[in-house]
Amino acid sequence: MAELEALPELIFEVADVLNLRAAGEAGLVDLPTSELTILRLVTVFPGCGIVFLTDRTRMHQANVSATVRSLVGRGLVVKQTDERDRRAVRLFPSEQADRDLEALRTVWLRRLTAAFDAAGIAERDRARLLAVLRETRQHLSGSQSGSAG
Repeated sequence: MAELEALPELIFEVADVLNLRAAGEAGLVDLPTSELTILRLVTVFPGCGIVFLTDRTRMHQANVSATVRSLVGRGLVVKQTDERDRRAVRLFPSEQADRDLEALRTVWLRRLTAAFDAAGIAERDRARLLAVLRETRQHLSGSQSGSAG
């Protein structure tokens, strides 16, 4: 188990390196981390609301609201009034946001593939890594689940 102690920091480092200049490489405006986090969640959970984003990010609701306003102003998030509760809004990614995040994910995939190639990691090991990460995410999500409402 001691060998796993380095894993959390390694995950942070890999994420940092993947993000480093990735937006520019994808031809995108470099969004602040908070905006990218909120935007990614809105694309993964279309129709989510401010409360969901607040719970999911552990940011203060006022900060989430300000971040959403900025993303709406940039044309990346669309607000729609909730049909069940006219006081609430549902958030959806714009077509531009979908294109931008797809471009960013393409850069991340290209970087990962290049790193796997450079390290000599075989296809079967890549597939196993993907399976292990999916299983891990599923178990983490199960212990920290929440709805997108």
